[in-house]
Amino acid sequence: MKVVFGSVVYNQAKKYLPEFFISIEKMINKEFSVTLINDDINPFELEEMLSSYSFQVKVIKMENKTPIQLRIELLRRAKLEETDLLILGDCDDTFSNTRIGNTIQTYINYPGAAFFYNQLINNCNIELMPIFPEHIYSFKEIGQYNFLGLSNTALNMKKISIGFINSLEEFCYEIFDWYLFSRLLLEGMFGKKVKECYTIYRLHENNIVGIQEFNGDNIKHEIEVKQKHYESLKKYDSYYKIKYEQYKNQKEYQYLDKEKKYFWWNLITVSNEKV
Repeated sequence: MKVVFGSVVYNQAKKYLPEFFISIEKMINKEFSVTLINDDINPFELEEMLSSYSFQVKVIKMENKTPIQLRIELLRRAKLEETDLLILGDCDDTFSNTRIGNTIQTYINYPGAAFFYNQLINNCNIELMPIFPEHIYSFKEIGQYNFLGLSNTALNMKKISIGFINSLEEFCYEIFDWYLFSRLLLEGMFGKKVKECYTIYRLHENNIVGIQEFNGDNIKHEIEVKQKHYESLKKYDSYYKIKYEQYKNQKEYQYLDKEKKYFWWNLITVSNEKV
């Protein structure tokens, strides 16, 4: 079985790379290799950084690609190189030392699943979102919010075709993770939760979403994101067309409990919204 831990590295996150690499080095299960898509870090500098670690790594330098194109290329390379399981992690995050081993075991136990996901915590070991479901079978389960990011998921590459990966190039907005997993669910695939492992999510100013806080700017951003998300998917199912029209035409929104934990894009609903 070929297992790859994959990430995109870039200059703006360079200061986080030592912790990221140490986290990978400390994995209990060592039966994996690492693939890094290098956006704009000096290759010699990155090679020097990596020389301190023992894991097997392949670096692919890309030029003139958008952040989404870089991540699609990571999936494409994994497929073309006959990877079985691609475990994803953002290079500004770290991970519990059980993450790779537990994800591999879940993949073995649930070979029919197309993707796997684990909880997010902060550096104080506090879970940042509500408890995730054990399985996800329907795109409607993440129709109104998302918790599947590119740092707490893994992909069963046997279930994903190169044609599907290439079709992702049509997406032209910024929130790619929500789109990717919605597309997989629209294909009739399902996901399985990985237990007893975590992604340690770093909160900093460059996160597009971070952890949702209830304020006017975030509410405005959520409306914009949902409109774009639903517009990008409405050709695949009428569910998204209805959602798009709701968020395009709605003037007033229902606000969720200000004191609770949120998933991503989970601050508001429209007054007539139904699952």
